[in-house]
Amino acid sequence: MNRRNALQLVKDLYGTQRREGLDKFSSEHSLDVVTYCFLHLERDNLRAMRILNVAILHDVVEDFSQEGYTLEKVQSVVGLGQREIRLLNLLTRKKGQEAEYLPLLFQDEDAARIKLADRIANCRDLAAWVQGTQGFPPRARRIYEKYKRENAVILELIQEHFQAQAEDPDHVFFHQIPLLQKNMAELDRLYAQYFGAWAN
Repeated sequence: MNRRNALQLVKDLYGTQRREGLDKFSSEHSLDVVTYCFLHLERDNLRAMRILNVAILHDVVEDFSQEGYTLEKVQSVVGLGQREIRLLNLLTRKKGQEAEYLPLLFQDEDAARIKLADRIANCRDLAAWVQGTQGFPPRARRIYEKYKRENAVILELIQEHFQAQAEDPDHVFFHQIPLLQKNMAELDRLYAQYFGAWAN
């Protein structure tokens, strides 16, 4: 089996697939998530590399397990360490375990950092989709409602587990949380503007 780096694997797997509702390659989402991890704030280079790899790969097992890309296969192809695999496992949603997903994930600081980055990127893409269609298609509305529910839980879990970090200007959470709130507020504004325009 040929070894590939994380970004090569993502580009190979997603190919020319586009982000839902956008003229944007799905593989670009991984780079957005890396951007919102604010790795320039990280002083530990090994930790930064771990977060970088897992941020790039965060959706792979969820999206491609049917094609055989289990945690073990991704570990083998990319050469991930045990800490990276543990992070990737936390970030992968599993059927039948939806209730435990966010509470478990937000007990780990690095997993929380990647999930916040992912949700910021997802909210931005959803807003671009809605603005492009000038309305909320039914699928976009369902995603918005899911994000609205989950973001409230995410913010509570950050408060519960990482209040000190969220209040520290040198910590990534201090930058991520207002950005998530800003992007969700923009979705709320668009929802209020377009609600009913695409009623099903």
